[in-house]
Order: sequence, then C-alpha cells, then structure tokens
Amino acid sequence: MAEKTVVPMEINYRPSWLSWVGAATTCLNALGIDCELADVAGYSGYAFHMAVHKEMCPSGPTMLNWSGLNWGINLLGRSAQAFVCGDCHTGEHICERTRTHCRQVFELASREIAAGRPCVLWGAYVPEFAVVYGIEDGKYLVKSVKGHCGEAEPPLAYDELDAPGGPYLLAMPTATNEEVQREWRDRFAIGQAAQRLTMPSWTGDYSLGLKAYDRWIAALKAGKVITFGNAYCAQCYCEAKAFAHEFLAGVAKRQPPVAEMLKPAVADYATVKDALKRVAELFPFPGEKEVQDPQVIEQAVAALTEAQAAETRAAEVLLKVAQLTAPSLKTETAES
Repeated sequence: MAEKTVVPMEINYRPSWLSWVGAATTCLNALGIDCELADVAGYSGYAFHMAVHKEMCPSGPTMLNWSGLNWGINLLGRSAQAFVCGDCHTGEHICERTRTHCRQVFELASREIAAGRPCVLWGAYVPEFAVVYGIEDGKYLVKSVKGHCGEAEPPLAYDELDAPGGPYLLAMPTATNEEVQREWRDRFAIGQAAQRLTMPSWTGDYSLGLKAYDRWIAALKAGKVITFGNAYCAQCYCEAKAFAHEFLAGVAKRQPPVAEMLKPAVADYATVKDALKRVAELFPFPGEKEVQDPQVIEQAVAALTEAQAAETRAAEVLLKVAQLTAPSLKTETAES
C-alpha cells in the first residue's frame, strides 16, 4: 500500500516570476499569515534585488544570498529554518556529496510535512522554487510553476532536483510575535532595500543593484546577450519593480511620520515600474528571437537608462529614511 502524507490545509499556489516569493507567500498563506506577494517581496528585500550577468545569464534573479531572505519570513510572523549549501546539484555536477545534501533536505521536508506544514523547495523539475505539500512513497509532492502552466507534476525523488544553486529547503516551523515585529519591520525593510540597491558585486561576472543597469545596457549595446536569459531577467525585474512600488506605497500609507518623505521614492518607483514593463514587452519570454534589431535595442537602452535614474533618486530617499531613529518610523496608533 502506498504511503502518503499531505498537509491538512488547502495549498493555493501563488505564481510569480520571482518563484521564491511565490512559494514563500503560498506557504505563509497556508500557515495563516495574511500577506500578499508584494509584502513578501518587500520585507525579504527581493523586490529590490537586481543582479545582471555580463551576457544576461538567467541566473541573475536568483543570484543572491538566500539566507538573507529569511528576515522577511520572520517579520511577517513565522520563524525560518533553512538548509542552504550552494553546492551545485545538476547535470555532471551531481555526485554522492550533493546527493547527501539532497537527503538532508528530504529529511527536513519530511519532518515538516509530518507536522502539517508546507515548505519551500528549490529545483523541483526546473531551477525554480516550489512548494512541498506532501510525501508519497519516499518522494516529494509539490506545487510549482509547472503545474501552474497546466503540466503534470509527478512525485519527485529526493535527488531528482535540478538545483544549480544547491539543494535548498525553507521551513517555517513556529509563529513569531508579529505585533512586536510590526513596530519596526517597515524601517528594517527600507534599510535592507537601500543596502541591496548600493551593495558591491561579489564576482566580476555580475553587477548588482543600481550598477546592474550599466551591465545590462552594455550587454545589449555589445550584442552579447543570452536571449532566454535576457527575456527571463526582463520579466523577473519587471515584476520586482512593481512589487517595490506597491510595497513602498503601502509603507507610506502605514507610516504617517515618513509618508511625505517617501512620496518622491514612491513616484520614482512608478517610473521604474513602467520603464521595466516596456523592457519586458520588448523581450517577451522565452526569448526565441535573437536580440539584433537596433531599434529594439535603442528602445530598451532608453527604458533602462530612465529606470536607473529614477531608482537612483529613490535609493537616496530610502537611505535617508533608513537612517532615521526608530521612533521616527513607528506608527502613530498609540498616540492617535
């Protein structure tokens, strides 16, 4: 007889180009946290992440410190327990060492499912994040972008992960004191956003934050872009900038003491969002056509230049807000 264990609640998968954001939001919602994709993207900092490879490798949107995203889970009301190794498990890189990582991930996931909690898994079918909602005959049961696209999602063996970033699992085992976190989480998130926009790159092949625009523009002008990666990055960063705009507008609404100060940044992110939308429309996924049309490249460069200027202005505002003392960014609920 087949052994099958699934979590007791309904799992409503939240699709997102930033699949970690979608999977994490799905798990948080299932665990009773009322939050939207933009909340998870904003509090984790993912909305403000931008990494661009010199030839537009599709790895850019996931080229970040995954452990650093855990704060977003904490701030929204759950603890975060993650397995992160960074040891590539795909193709010729698969070996007994990486299978050992996979076994550890599977054991952690099995414990969470037995306790009735879904979790986030990297590399289910493709190098994207998915939601584990059950275990059947020693295999994962997942919901992912594959199912969202109408394809079958067969049970997945522990070592069948396509995980170039390394086997990874994020569990959310316990509730945090959300009321305490709420007093300072917006300020923390803005500080994280400013840091992501201005942080230096850790490798010569990628540029991060505001400098990523320069790398993207240079790749387009040089005519050296991976078409699939270019299209994928365009869709991911288009969505990320929309999340950033929505998140900052929400912070301004929740935080009257800094609403006026944040207003220019919210307006600038509206500009960034619209500019990246134009880029995404110029390079539809999956990027089947070579990027060679001079007119298309010119339009994309103009949109990226406009977005960079607006986001640079916004970053200066976010840095000033982040430097305020803690009481300056608390809500006025107690006084009003």
